[in-house]
Parts: sequence; C-alpha cells; structure tokens
Amino acid sequence: MMYLTPVFFGSVAFVFLNFGLPIYAKSLGADAVEIGGMYTAFTLTMLLIRPVVGWALDRYGRRWFFTVAFLFYALAMYTFSGANSLGDFYVARFLQGIGASLMWVSARTIIADLTTTGDRGRQMGRLSSVSVQGGMLGGFYGFTLIGMLPIAEAWQIAFSGYAVAALVGFVISVWRVKETAGPTDSAAGDLPPIKLDPLLIRLLLIVTLSNFASALIEPIYLIYLQDKFDLSIWSLAFAFFPAGIVYAILPNYSGRWADRYGRAPLIATGIATAGIVSLLLPWMPEIIWVAVVYTLFAAGWATASPAEDALLGDMTEESNRGRIFGYKEAAAGVGAAFGPLTGGLIYEYLAAELAFVVNGVLLIVTATLVWHWFGRRSAQAESAVGVVAEPKSSD
Repeated sequence: MMYLTPVFFGSVAFVFLNFGLPIYAKSLGADAVEIGGMYTAFTLTMLLIRPVVGWALDRYGRRWFFTVAFLFYALAMYTFSGANSLGDFYVARFLQGIGASLMWVSARTIIADLTTTGDRGRQMGRLSSVSVQGGMLGGFYGFTLIGMLPIAEAWQIAFSGYAVAALVGFVISVWRVKETAGPTDSAAGDLPPIKLDPLLIRLLLIVTLSNFASALIEPIYLIYLQDKFDLSIWSLAFAFFPAGIVYAILPNYSGRWADRYGRAPLIATGIATAGIVSLLLPWMPEIIWVAVVYTLFAAGWATASPAEDALLGDMTEESNRGRIFGYKEAAAGVGAAFGPLTGGLIYEYLAAELAFVVNGVLLIVTATLVWHWFGRRSAQAESAVGVVAEPKSSD
C-alpha cells in the first residue's frame, strides 16, 4: 500500500536506537533512572499528543499528518546525532515522540480506512513487519559503524544517516500518499461524539496494562544483560537478531490468523507467551539461551499486536476512527510512560530480576483478562461491535 515505503524509511533508526540509547547514555554517565526518564519523556510526549492527532485526523483528514511525521523524525535523528548531554537526549526523545504520534496514529487509521474486517489484521501485520524491516536494515548500518569506529563517532554518523532516511520518507509520502478521508464540513466542535462502550474501555485497559508491563524492562534489559555477561553492544545485537527476524516476518502471518480465527485468541496467546518467557529471561545461564527465550518473547508480541490493532479497527467507523486510534495510542502511552521509570527504580534500588518477574506476572494477568472479556466472541461477533468501512482504492 501507498503508506508502507515511507514507514520503511522512517523506521530505519528504531532497532539501533533501542539497542544503542541505553548503552551510549550509560557510557556518558547516565544511571538507570535517568535512562528510564528518557523513555518516559518519549512516551509522555505521545500520551499528550496522540489524542490531539486523532481528533485532527477526523477533523482535517489523514494525509498531511502522516507526511509531517517524517519531518519530526528527521529533526529528532539530527538532534540525536549531536547529543552529548542528558538534555540533548531529552529534546531528541521529545521530537521523536511527536513524530511517532503523527505516524502511527495516522498510519493505523489509514489502514482501517482502506480495509474490511476480513483483511484488516493482515494489513496491520504488514505495517508492523515493514517497520521492523526498515529498523533491521538501519541496525546493520549502525552496528557496522560501531564495529569500525569509536562509539561516539559511529553514533554521530549513524544518526546523520537516519535523518537523511527520514527526509526520504517525507519526500515519498508527499509524492505517493493520498487522502483516505476528507475533512469534515462541520465546525470543529461538531464532530460526531464517540460512545465509549464497555468493550472499547476494556480494550483500552488491556493496552495500558500490557504497555506498562513491557515498558518496565525496556530501558534496563540490555544494561542488565551487558552487566551479567560482560558483552559488547555488537554481541548483544547479534544475540537478539533472531528476535528481529521474528518481528519482521511473523506479523504478516499472525495478522492473517487474526482475520481467520478471531482477534481475541491471538491477543491472549501472544501476551501470555510474552509473559511466561519474561519470567524465564533473567534466569538463563548463557547468552545463547537468552537469545532463544527472547525470540519466543518476540513471537508473543508479533502475534498479539496486529490482532489488537485489527480489533480496534473493527470498533470504528470513518467519522470517529482517528480519535479512537488516538485514544488507543494514548492508553499505550499511559502504560509506557510510567513503566520505564518504575523499571529503573526497581533495577537501582531493589533487584533487576524483580522487574522481569513483575513484567511476566502482569502480562499473564492481562492475557487472562483478554480471554475473559473477549474470548467467547467469534471473529464475526467482534466485527459487529462497530460499523466496518468499505475499502477505498489504494496504490
């Protein structure tokens, strides 16, 4: 579809950033709490901006918000390239949060505009896969630089390249992306109201809990493994490479499974798998076993994510789609904003392993709630929650 190529170029920094940020920040003297704060700055930005983006998508259309996202990504990557203090990182994460809010809410809304229930899961999976594929290509670029140059110099060159890639995404989106929903003719205050029925509220709670649980370990698991096994960033990246392959490929298939077998079974199974694996992760005696277990963790999330997005798309219609996806992303931001700081505090003042245990328990509880609330619903029943839009042409 028309939006996938810009997403590919806009995502090239993601893998390297996720691996490199905590380790590079640590090398500059940041502790786990300060590193967790960088993640919180990113997620708080998205928490505040995503509902506004969702409202704007319904009011003015989708195209230009999607396009402008890549300018903010370019600014963020340029700021990262010259970052040498905690303040620089916080500014870059703020800009990245704006770009992420614009891109992901608009991209998922565009997909919901262009698909029906029978194909929505597959297209949501394609979006996830293309983003990861871009990130893996960018990761090879960044880690190759790390292997050839001092980390500070490699960091600067890598993020300069990522800024250029984001600009390429901007140019392609201006050229190729077409509008999928026109602006409303009503006054800004006259947008059709959204009815937050109990099922939608429950789904938003699932999103909040799962993102809080995952964010607990996001800023610390690389630091923990580096301290435990005394490995270089390149060795860590190689150990997590199989998980990257899973994220790049599996959503294409899990999205189709969600279309065929229903959303809830895929969401519950994926989240439960990630939770069980998280309980095992800190007890692995060798890095090779960490790689195996984390690959299963990735499989869990790659299974659940497209089904979750498709289920939300089933609950929307064109007039409220942007706002509901904005609510969903804001719900994710609530969990992800508080998780990193909580995980950093647990790591610094209690025990690193405890963060993984809390993560696993919360994910298992969340999976249980998914099955209890949505497990008896067939794929057809789920699609009946809201009005499903007819697809529009795409290129």
